[in-house]
Amino acid sequence: MYYNTKAIVLSSLKFKDADLIVKCYTESVGTVSFMVKGVLKSKKGKLRPATFQVFNILNIEFLHRNKGQLEYFKEVKVEKHLNSIHTNVYKSSLVMFTSEILKTVIFEEEANPALFKYLEESILYLEKANLFANFHISFLVKLSSFLGFSPHNATQGNQIYFNLNEGHFEDTETKYTLSYSHSSILSKFLSSSLMESDNIKLDKEDRKDFLKIMIYYFELHIDGFKKPKSLEVIESIFN
Repeated sequence: MYYNTKAIVLSSLKFKDADLIVKCYTESVGTVSFMVKGVLKSKKGKLRPATFQVFNILNIEFLHRNKGQLEYFKEVKVEKHLNSIHTNVYKSSLVMFTSEILKTVIFEEEANPALFKYLEESILYLEKANLFANFHISFLVKLSSFLGFSPHNATQGNQIYFNLNEGHFEDTETKYTLSYSHSSILSKFLSSSLMESDNIKLDKEDRKDFLKIMIYYFELHIDGFKKPKSLEVIESIFN
């Protein structure tokens, strides 16, 4: 079946001498991987390696055989021209980190328009943002809702400790709950949009500790989840 759809590049890997294997999250059919032949050596072709930079937003046309094989693009156009997320070293580190997370947690081979919209809006926000030190934390907190384990915010004033196993706030601190301080930070992120997240004041240690908490939360709720290799880079830049 032919599709014409928007797609977000999640990864782009060199194959042999001149080819790329490009993994995309598409608006119409979820995750699809493509073979792009000769793109690394061809100077006359319509496609360029830069087209497939991670988090580029494309408009693609392709025949989806849905047989577990690599697909081939029929047409590719850049939907949104992005610059700062690829040239700003701080933003590019966030792209590396968040794309590594997404490659680990997104396996869907079916449409999820809400998730696609969230990813697209997050990328476009990061492209324009001047303040983004808390972007990766806010991104993870909100991503969890699309993966089925969104933290449920407190509904009563005495529910002030977040239970990592159960995914909700409780009124008693136990070995399964975060401290009051970290529970309070989580509550602030739950109540803030990506745009508002940099209004949350965190010192270096709080930011470092809370990022580790979110990674651990993902480990608890996703079988086989592995810590991203770029975690140390993020910690050194934003902490």
